[in-house]
Amino acid sequence: MLIKIKQNIRWLLRKRIRDLGLLFTRNNIRIDREIDYDDDYICAYIEVDPERKFGLKLGEEEYVNVYAFINPDTGDVRVEYVIYYADGFIDSGRKFTALTQDEKNLILAMADEVSLTETGMAVKENWTTLINDDYMENMVVRGDSCETH
Repeated sequence: MLIKIKQNIRWLLRKRIRDLGLLFTRNNIRIDREIDYDDDYICAYIEVDPERKFGLKLGEEEYVNVYAFINPDTGDVRVEYVIYYADGFIDSGRKFTALTQDEKNLILAMADEVSLTETGMAVKENWTTLINDDYMENMVVRGDSCETH
């Protein structure tokens, strides 16, 4: 009986959080079409209502940039945000890492959709192609060759 009560409470809390718009959903985020690829991760800009998502109170000339950092090899996703204040101060030390698995899966899926639309390849395919191109480019720069003599 106690287990059933705990499950119901967890379900109600998750529903309340979802209803308040605190979870990333297809209805409250958008992944920007420009996805940057780096050595260890890809970076995608996320359009979201930061006041609602992060509980921030922003002034008129203040804004927040939200970024998803994705490692396509591991499926690891983390979200960070940077606050830009009206007085010119930039708070880049903010990190938001409390993502549910559903939110991580959503961000991965939406990044894939954007990547497919923009390049014809999924994020993982782009990642693999770039890593292989960089590897081959570095070999040529160093004078290495793939051919056996």
